[in-house]
Amino acid sequence: MATKIGKDCKVAIGANSVVGMGTWSLSGITSDSLEDTEFGDQWKTFKFGIKDGGQITFSGLFDPADTTGQDVLKSANLDNTNITTLRLYIDNTSYYEPCQTTSWWTASDSTNNETFPSHVNVTSYDISADKSGLMQTSFTCKVSGCMVMV
Repeated sequence: MATKIGKDCKVAIGANSVVGMGTWSLSGITSDSLEDTEFGDQWKTFKFGIKDGGQITFSGLFDPADTTGQDVLKSANLDNTNITTLRLYIDNTSYYEPCQTTSWWTASDSTNNETFPSHVNVTSYDISADKSGLMQTSFTCKVSGCMVMV
């Protein structure tokens, strides 16, 4: 069995680790279930609809000096910037990141003949403090498209 150890994980933006993180979670892909039952049917029937790339959450120690990690994520939230290089490492070489190839997923805008690779949007960030502990921070991201293992 090929198990992984959590201490070997990390969160990064490209080659830059997000400092202080201690947990991450990827909710995974879901598919809409569309009912197509008709009058006279004895059983409900369903078809697959649109897929949803899921949600990512990660949290850890707050570090205002982390200008290539925590600050980038905070700015992406404030500026509504897409992030295509968020990486969720499962060990020192393998990670999940937004799909950048058309072989898995690419959305298109037929009006402007443009394609958009997968990305994540930082939907929230939080900072908390307790008088008897270290300051904490957490981030929530929505996946647009899908995450793939690299």
